[in-house]
Amino acid sequence: MPSHIRTKTLIAAISLAVVSSVHADSPSSAIGNSALMTVAHATTLRQGDTVVGALASSQPMHVVMSLKLRNQAQLQSYLKTPGHKPLTPAQFGAQYSPTTAQAQAVAAYMTKAGFTHVTIAPNRMLVEGYGHADTAQAAFNTTFVHVHTHDGRDAYANDNDVKIPASLQGSVLEVVGLQNVHIAHTFAKRINPNAVHTNASGSAVAHNPTDFASIYNASNLAPATSISVGVITEGSMSNVESDLQTFTSNNGLSTVSVQVVGSGSSDTSGDGEWDLDTQDIIGMTGGVQQLVLYDAASLSDADLSTDYNAVVSANAVPVINVSLGECETDAATSTDDQIFEQAESQGQTFSVSSGDSGADECGNGGITPSYPASSPYVVAVGGTELYTTNTTTFSRETVWNNLSENEGATGGSPSTIESIPSWQQGVGQNGSSSFRGVPDVAFDASPDTGSLVVVDGQTNQQIGGTSLASPLFVGSWARILQANGSLGFAAPLIYADAAANSGDFHDVTSGNNDGETAAVGWDYTTGFGSLNVGNVSANIGSASTNAISRVSNNTSGTTPKQ
Repeated sequence: MPSHIRTKTLIAAISLAVVSSVHADSPSSAIGNSALMTVAHATTLRQGDTVVGALASSQPMHVVMSLKLRNQAQLQSYLKTPGHKPLTPAQFGAQYSPTTAQAQAVAAYMTKAGFTHVTIAPNRMLVEGYGHADTAQAAFNTTFVHVHTHDGRDAYANDNDVKIPASLQGSVLEVVGLQNVHIAHTFAKRINPNAVHTNASGSAVAHNPTDFASIYNASNLAPATSISVGVITEGSMSNVESDLQTFTSNNGLSTVSVQVVGSGSSDTSGDGEWDLDTQDIIGMTGGVQQLVLYDAASLSDADLSTDYNAVVSANAVPVINVSLGECETDAATSTDDQIFEQAESQGQTFSVSSGDSGADECGNGGITPSYPASSPYVVAVGGTELYTTNTTTFSRETVWNNLSENEGATGGSPSTIESIPSWQQGVGQNGSSSFRGVPDVAFDASPDTGSLVVVDGQTNQQIGGTSLASPLFVGSWARILQANGSLGFAAPLIYADAAANSGDFHDVTSGNNDGETAAVGWDYTTGFGSLNVGNVSANIGSASTNAISRVSNNTSGTTPKQ
C-alpha cells in the first residue's frame, strides 16, 4: 500500500492579481508554535479548472483524518499466507488498528481546532469532523481557493501544503476532505440513440437483468437467498427501492429485503446508476437474503472513505458492489487501501467497476486506471460487448469500446502507483511485473447490449457501462458463495482457478480500449474475461485451499440500521 505523500502541485492558470489576493496573508494556524510536518501538498487542478478566488471562510467541510495501521508488515504476510483464517473486526482492531490513545489524540486535536461532531470510527482508522474553511485552514496551516471545475461544478481546493503537529506524525496517514475538485463519478452509460454500429457475428441486443444468469451459466446454481449483498450508493434511495420492487414484481421475483445504512442526501440524480446496480444484482442472483445499501452523502473522497469504512466495520456482507471511481492519482488511495485491506483480512470482496473512459481515466492523454479499481485489495471488473444467439444463450464477447459513438469504453491499464499483488504475479507477458493490472475479469458493459431496468418508474431503460459489469460479477459471486459456503476474498481464488481451469472463463481476444489491446489469456482490457459461473463454482473450492481461507463471522456487534 502506498505510504508516500501524494505530491500535488497547483497547476491552474491564475493571474498574478488573483495569486496575490489569495496569498495576501500567511495561513492562520490552530497549531500554534508546535513543530509541524507536511502530510500533503497543494491540490493539482485539471486542464479547464479555473480558480475564481479565495474560498469563503464559511464554506462547510467534512474532514477525515486517517490513521496508520500498526504491524503492517505482519498484516501483509498474514494476507499472503495460503489458508489463513479470516479475522473478525475485533481481532483486526486488536492486532492492526491504531491504538485507542492514538485515535483519541487525533480526535482531541480536531475538537480543539474547532471541528464539531468529531467521531472515532469503530476500527479507529478514521477520525472525522465537520467545520468550515476557516476551521480547516487554521487546523492544517493551509489556504483554500474557490474553483470552477472543467465539468461545471463550483468546488474548493487547498492551494498550500497541509500540515499537522509533529506529535501526530506517527499516527496520521492522510487528511481527506480538503478538496472536492476531484470526486468520484458513476459509470452507468445510457445507449446513444443516434449511434450507428456494425455488429459482429451473433446478436447484439439488450437484456432483462434476469437473462444474464442463463447467459453466463449461473442459472443452474441455487439463487443466493442465504447471502447478503452490499452496494455503495449516494443520495436518496426512495425511488431506487420503489423501482426495485417494481422490477421484482414485473419479473415474478420475491420482494427484496432492503436496508439503508447512512443518512445519504436528497440527491436523486444517480437513480439510474443505483437502479442498474440493484436490479442486476437481484436478476443475476435470483434473490438475496438482504440488500444493504451503504449510502454516502456525496461522492467526495471524505464521504466515500467513511462509507467504505462502515462496510468493513460492520462486516455484515461478504460481497460489495462499487460502480464508481476517479483518476487514481486524485483519489484518497492511502486511506482507502487500508480500509480494503481490512476487508480482505475479513474475507470480504469489494467488486469495483474499472471505468468507462478506456485506458485514460485521468483524461490527460496518458494511460492511467480508475481507483478504487486499481487497489490491490479489490476485484476490478472490466467491460465487454456481449453477443448472444438469442437473448439468453452466450455466443461471444469483444472488448467494449464505443468511444467513437460517445458511449464509453472499458477501463483497463497498469496502475501508476499501486504495486502488483502476489496473486496477480505471473499472469503472463500481457501484464506488468511491478504494478497492479486492471481489470481482473469482465462482464457485459456495452449500452448496446446492456440491461433493461426500471428508472424512476419507467421500464425498459437501456443502460450499460462497467456499472453493469460489476453488479454482474457481484451476483455471480453471491451464487458461488451460496453453492460453496464462505470463500473469502475472491481475487486470489479467481487467479488460482484461471491458472488451473482456463476454460472456466470466456477469454476475450478481440478489441482494444484506445490504449490497451486484447490478447490470449489475461490482458489489460478484460482481465481473464467473463466467468462461466457454473464452472467456476464447481472448481473454486479446490482453488480456495491454495489461495485464501474462508470468511469470518461478524462479531463486531454492528448491524445495519433499519
